[in-house]
Order: sequence, then structure tokens, then C-alpha cells
Amino acid sequence: MNNLKKLLSKPLPSTRSGAFYNTFPYPTKISPEAIAVYIACFTNPEDTVLDAFGGSGSTGIAALLCEYPTAKMKELADGLGVTPKWGKRNAVLYEIGTYGSFAAKTLSNKLTANEFRYSVNDFVQRAEMELAWYYRTKDAHGNDGIMRHIIWSEVLICPECGKELSYFENGTSRNPVQFAKTITCPHCGKTHNTEIFKPALENVYDSLLKKNVVRKKREPAWIYGATNGENWDRKANDEDRVFIQTLEEREYEESDMPKEICWGELHRAGYHLGITHLHQFYTKRNYCVMYRLWKLTEQYPDKIRDALQLLLLSYNATHCTMMTRVVAKRNAKDFVLTGAQSGVLYISKLPVEKNILLGLKRKSIPFYEAYGLLEKCTGELKVYNSSSEEMVEKTGSIDFVFTDPPFGDFIPYAEVNQINELWLDQTTDREKEIIISPSQEKSVSDYQCMLTQVFTEIARVLKPDHYAAVVFHAAKAKIWKAFENAIIDSGLAVCMASILDKKQSSFKQVVSAGSVQGDPLVLLKAAEQEKNDVIRDQHILDMLIAEAYNSGIVDERRIYSLYVNECLKRGQVVALDAKDAYAYIERYSDEINE
Repeated sequence: MNNLKKLLSKPLPSTRSGAFYNTFPYPTKISPEAIAVYIACFTNPEDTVLDAFGGSGSTGIAALLCEYPTAKMKELADGLGVTPKWGKRNAVLYEIGTYGSFAAKTLSNKLTANEFRYSVNDFVQRAEMELAWYYRTKDAHGNDGIMRHIIWSEVLICPECGKELSYFENGTSRNPVQFAKTITCPHCGKTHNTEIFKPALENVYDSLLKKNVVRKKREPAWIYGATNGENWDRKANDEDRVFIQTLEEREYEESDMPKEICWGELHRAGYHLGITHLHQFYTKRNYCVMYRLWKLTEQYPDKIRDALQLLLLSYNATHCTMMTRVVAKRNAKDFVLTGAQSGVLYISKLPVEKNILLGLKRKSIPFYEAYGLLEKCTGELKVYNSSSEEMVEKTGSIDFVFTDPPFGDFIPYAEVNQINELWLDQTTDREKEIIISPSQEKSVSDYQCMLTQVFTEIARVLKPDHYAAVVFHAAKAKIWKAFENAIIDSGLAVCMASILDKKQSSFKQVVSAGSVQGDPLVLLKAAEQEKNDVIRDQHILDMLIAEAYNSGIVDERRIYSLYVNECLKRGQVVALDAKDAYAYIERYSDEINE
């Protein structure tokens, strides 16, 4: 027990780095190394660990890694002052999402690092022979080269004269890079706020849908390439536009079929205008390349095919679609290339088209490292692509649970992941998805009921006097109340709490109003009859704010996370939203400073 108290006495760091974290993107992903320290402290070798919300498989990978701990895992344990019992562990994962369960199964499929590396080298070589011509181009001097990436630009309509203009040319600048707040029309000379300019539309024939469609008008603006190993960049020219038009006029492959996007909370009438099917998230070139690469994977044995497909999907949504973008950094001489925003399906006014072939080999490196770390592990990992509301495990068969439930209405996982799942020809069963979703007609009450059923199953399969560690994040009191009620109604109770300290917040956590720093981690076990006395919310906040001032570190987001922990430990309802708590902290701070 002393080991556990030490473990929970300080935030467990969960960095956004390492081989496993870098293999493929997934919303709210946790690094397995951090989870492994928990597993090795709470369990014994040969024990079985359950994750009822498997996500991308981090808990399962963490359980396997306990047999051969990495240097990072040992460093984490030393820093926390705990003594893990390293050794073989088994794991069971339930994940309703098609993409997450596919990723977990594939990364743990006992492929060796050398088998993977040989297969990737062969795959990339064959892909380049067949598809390299798609990315041919020329430098400013007319020398043959390859395209690295292209910045595309929306075409805008002047609200004054109604004529078209390039957003890239009129709304941005390079050296230093800036996005203008106003645009002066090159035709009429009138200046307006950038947001007033509406996008130009075009009517084109979609040969995959076999009908005319209306879409945003975009044009290539700036080309980045390489000739004989030397990088260069230049303005897009007529030759580029002719080649792109030639690609636009090519027929899709006869075997290809359109795949419809199922929109929900993430649809935006502005930047998703005209996007109803998967191929419309791509430039014509990159969709055709992606399709050919996918077909090429089918020529390999099943285990290797799956690994190559996961490699493609790891690059796909973030780097192959028009969700890839550029950003402006302070005093930068040129735009900075970056991937898609996590957890959303945002398309900027300057979408980027990358050379997919160039990225695959580089993207394969963390996969190679991950397969190498797992190839000697002998633990068994079972992955069920199904809901955990009804588990097949026997009563009292699980030694420890580490799980990360969906955070209410925070991220619609199925909607986000469909960009990858449509390539797998099987999307998530949204009826079983445990989230709050107006588009799915799922209320807070529905969310609570489904969560209760899962926690009830956890209570059933967990051995007596054993623990379930649950990571949860919310900024709304009603979601915390649903979470707490689900715990109570399932027959479980909070006995300890800590914080999973994500060293680098996600984009959504950083920019969201009322965001919370760190994810509370609560330790559950079978409920006892008596509960701690309840004290008022402001008393808890007063105590935590005072402690923060004494430590010299006053972070409202962390104080809110600690407030949630205290409420859960005391059996008290989380009554305050993050915004309300922040307002109280601000008033408290003002009084202190007066």
C-alpha cells in the first residue's frame, strides 16, 4: 500500500513523445510507458489487466511492456520513488472504435522489427516505381525535380466588386509570415475585414459520384520541391496548373467506390462546404495515390498487410488530406508546415498537399522501434472490437483496471476516426458509442446510463479488494455529476485520487475556454458503507488556492483538477463548472492582492 500512496502522491507524467506515442495519432492518447508504471505497481507478474475503453491500445501495450521495461519506464518509477514488480502481464481491451481496435491488434501482432523494416522498404520501393510520377515537377530553372508539398489557396470573392482574388496572394505575406486581418482587393482597391470575403465556388463533374458537385474553388499557390537533393520553393506556374488539371480529368479506378461521410457535431457549413464523401477530403492526386497504396498492401501476407495499412493510416488523416495546413510563427521567414488539428476535421484557407511517398519511410521509424520493444514480450493481449457494456470475462477474473472513458461531449471519436475507418471498410457502431451527442440524440442521462453499465461490468469482473484506475477529464459540473453517479450506481467508490500530468496539452485543451490542466486519475474499488463527510465547494477551493499561493504556483486549471479530485474522494458532487471555479479563483486572488 505504501507503494500505491507514493504513486498517487504526485502527478504521473504522461509525455507526448516516445516510439509508441509517435506511431499513430489518436485523440486523447496516453503514452504506454506511464501506464506501465501503474500496472507494475498495482499488479503481480502473470496478472491480467482490463481496459474497458481501449482507445488506441495504450493500456494493452503498457501491460506487455512490463515484462521488458524501457529506460523511460524505469526513470519514471525512480522519479516517483516506487518499486514496480516488473514481469509478464496479460491484458484485455474492449474498444468500440474500428480504428482503435485495429491499431491495438496490429501493433501487438508479434511482427518482428526486422520483418517490419524489410516489408516497409519493399513496399516503398514498389510504391515509388508505380507512383512517383504523380509528384514530378520542375524548379525555377526548368530542371526536373520532385514535389515535397504544395500550399493551396482558397479563392475569395470581393464583397465590393464581386471579383475573384487569391487568399494566399492578398491575405498573407512571407518573410516575416503573417495572416492579414484585412484584405485590399486588387481589382477595386477597397479594403475589408478578411472574414467578410466569401469563398468562390465552382461546379465540377465528380467522376466517382458520377454527377456534378459544388465545391470551394482552390488553386495551387506555392510549390516546395527538391532537385538532386537540394530543396527549393517557388510560386505555382501555368505548367503546375496544367498538370493538376490533367490529374483532375483522370478517371478514378474502376474498382473504387464512393464512401459517404457521416456528419455529426464536427460539420461546419463553411470549411466543409461540398464535402460529402471521403475522396473530397483530398486533392485528386493524393486520393488516387492513397488508393493505389492501399491496394498495394493487399499483395502482402495478412500480418504484414495490416502493419502496412496501419502505417498508411498513421499518416493519412494528419498528412494526406486537405486538413494538413501551415501556420505562422513569430518572425518566421516562411510558413511552418504542420499536420491536421487533433480531434477535429478542420480545413484551413491554406490547405497543404504533401508528397505521401516521402513521408512513409520517415513515419515507419517509430513503428520499427515499437515492434522491436514488443517482439520479446510473451504476455497475451486480447482485443475486442465491441462495447464493454457486456463483457465475456468471468466474474472476479481481472486483477487491475486502467481505463480512460470518453469525456462526455469532448470529442466525437467515431466522427473523427471515420477518415481512417472508411479505408478499413468498417466504421464505428455509433449506437454503442458512449458520448454526449445531439446528432446521435444522446443526452447526459444517456451517457450516464451507458457509463454506469460499463462500471457495473468492471465491478463484476474485478477481483475482490482489487483496484480500477480511471482517467477522466471534464470542465462541466453536469458531466462530473454523471461520472460520479455512474461510479456510485455501479457499486464502486473512489478511494484515492491523483492527476495524470500531460506535459503538453492538446490544441483543443489549450484553446478551449474553461479547459482543465491535467486529467484527474481516480482509484476505485468496491464501495464501503460509510462515506467521508461532505464540505462545501468553496471551502475546498479556499484550501486548494491557499496551498497554491503557499507553493508559489497558482494555476487555475490545475486547481480545478485538484478540486474535482477532492470532491470525488469525499463522495461529494462536483457542483462547479471549470468556468465558475475560475471566476471564484480570480475573485479570491483579487481579494488577496488588495
